[in-house]
Amino acid sequence: MLPNTDLLDASPRSRRRRRNLIAIAVAAVLAITGTVVALTVPGSSRSGTMIGTCNFVGTGTQCPGANLTNADLSFADLTGANLSRATLTGANLQGADLTGANLHGADLTNAHLDGAFLVGTILHGATLTGASLTNAYLSGAYKGSIGTPISLPAGWALVGPVLQPI
Repeated sequence: MLPNTDLLDASPRSRRRRRNLIAIAVAAVLAITGTVVALTVPGSSRSGTMIGTCNFVGTGTQCPGANLTNADLSFADLTGANLSRATLTGANLQGADLTGANLHGADLTNAHLDGAFLVGTILHGATLTGASLTNAYLSGAYKGSIGTPISLPAGWALVGPVLQPI
């Protein structure tokens, strides 16, 4: 005897099988159309996430020249990242770890770097006009940045093109 196809099997196993088939079909459609879907939880790793024109693969991300305008990179681990010449205008980098990152020539106009870790970060030629660096962690001196940030960490000053402790 053939099963009655008019009635759907309501067993948990059958429901799970239907959900899996739907998920596979959706994944196939997204793969065929080239759509990128990124689901992240605030404060979680962004490894493997596409943001703007950059694929974040974790420590050492390579995205020179990427367009990250208004990107939310808050609390991201960008240790050793190459974001040289990247456009980070209005980006939220609050609490981000940019230790040893290359931001040479990057546009950080109006970026939010409050509480960001910028130890050993290359900022030469970076535009900091209107950027907020309140409570950012800095060390040494940063030579050759362009523009005037809207706020600096306590004990730091911009002397000509040099951001330095006072």
